[in-house]
Amino acid sequence: MDTKKVILWPVLISFVGHLVLITVTGMIDLRENISAEEIITVNIKEPETEIQPKKEEEKKDEEKKPSKSKEEKDVLVNDGWREETVELGSVDVKYAAYLVKIKKKILRIWKYPEKAFKKNEEGTVLVKLSIDASGTLAATTLVSSSGAIELDVGALDVVKAAAPFDPLPEQYNLSRLNILASFRYKIMD
Repeated sequence: MDTKKVILWPVLISFVGHLVLITVTGMIDLRENISAEEIITVNIKEPETEIQPKKEEEKKDEEKKPSKSKEEKDVLVNDGWREETVELGSVDVKYAAYLVKIKKKILRIWKYPEKAFKKNEEGTVLVKLSIDASGTLAATTLVSSSGAIELDVGALDVVKAAAPFDPLPEQYNLSRLNILASFRYKIMD
């Protein structure tokens, strides 16, 4: 009977303490004196004038300008195409579980390229892998080179070998997820 009391008191004290903390933190404003209006402000206005058809000269000038890449557009394109870019090590709650699966799949087969190891080549390779909603690897892009061809090719090859990946979760509502993955090659002594 005494052992039940010994266990009951700490549990009761913990319960009361947590209840007090929840109550107190609910009363404290952690936004550092930011008013609700300052957090998000969106102004939507209708165009005031009609859009005039473009002249031939303006069309030619626009064709000469480089269009923005998909990374710059990043979220929504007119036809409903949606994509986002995240880092493989991101701890964003939305993507964390999916990214862990991708990382584990890559790490299972990732190895130091043999030629690079023999030459004592080291470096970091940044690769962008683009995964379609179905889990298909749509593209791999070398974003930043290590300076050693074998390391760069090794990083690109391991991403391709790990494909296909799990389909993107429906709650992402994305057509494609671009993932920036950093591969660090270092020979340990």
